[in-house]
Amino acid sequence: MRPDPRTRSPFGPLPRRRVWLGGGTLASVALVLTGFAPTASAWGTPQAPATDASVSNPMTGCKHRALPGSPGTSALEDAAADPRTVAGGNGGCKGPTGPTGPKGPPGPKGPKGDKGKTGPTGPTGPQGPKGDKGKTGATGATGATGATGATGATGATGATGATGATGATGATGATGATGATGPAGPCVDIDTYSPSNTEDFQAALYGGKAFVGKAAVPGGAIVWQDLTNTTATMTDPANPNYPATACGIAIEAQGNDAFVKVITPTGAVWQTHGDIMGNTFVWDEAWVQQSTPTPVVMRAMEFKGDLTHRGAVNP
Repeated sequence: MRPDPRTRSPFGPLPRRRVWLGGGTLASVALVLTGFAPTASAWGTPQAPATDASVSNPMTGCKHRALPGSPGTSALEDAAADPRTVAGGNGGCKGPTGPTGPKGPPGPKGPKGDKGKTGPTGPTGPQGPKGDKGKTGATGATGATGATGATGATGATGATGATGATGATGATGATGATGATGPAGPCVDIDTYSPSNTEDFQAALYGGKAFVGKAAVPGGAIVWQDLTNTTATMTDPANPNYPATACGIAIEAQGNDAFVKVITPTGAVWQTHGDIMGNTFVWDEAWVQQSTPTPVVMRAMEFKGDLTHRGAVNP
């Protein structure tokens, strides 16, 4: 803003005394310091300032701004309104910079400014040196049990250990159930009877059949006859009703009679009769079943009597 907005006077600097006094005072000081007095030409008719608003001092040769109040220099007059803008002595030339004054007290702290925006992240710096090893932390909680691993290979058999002491005998177990009866084995049996040195009777059971024979002397040659024939042949007469399951055989003879007996696995007893005629047997009677043996009370007296015809026994 202009310090004096009034209309410039056409009569020169006199009507603007305030500005002139300010400029004159500065000019007078400058003249005193340099020891020169202004000539009539210097204070005569005002000259228009140079286009760059500066003049040369013919004594010092320095250039400086025209003094305030010079006609035609409104910019200089405006600047002269503030004495702080007028160059100091030495004919208007700027003198050397004076020493720095003492530092004034700090002014009051201004209000805190608004927080600026966060700048972009800078590049990652180089890795710093490895720090000291930290203290061991507290033991963490036990983790969950992992899955069972695959079974490893069986190791080698270890050495046999020492035999341990014999343990106590255990209690006797319950009797098991009776097993099923197995198949009947092959029934093989033989019986002999020699009542004198001229007779030898023998009966044999073999291959499921009953055979009978007679020798002239004990241990002599035997001619066997089949007692199981159901059809008569030239050598063996018919002897039907033979029990096919016979499993035991016996023979007895007395006088002209002979008897062969067999027993089955079920306890049934069968017998057949033969006639003794010299060295010849005649067996032509069928097999007859006898009573099956059963447990009875033993008699106190021994048996007495002898065999009768056809196997009858007298008590």
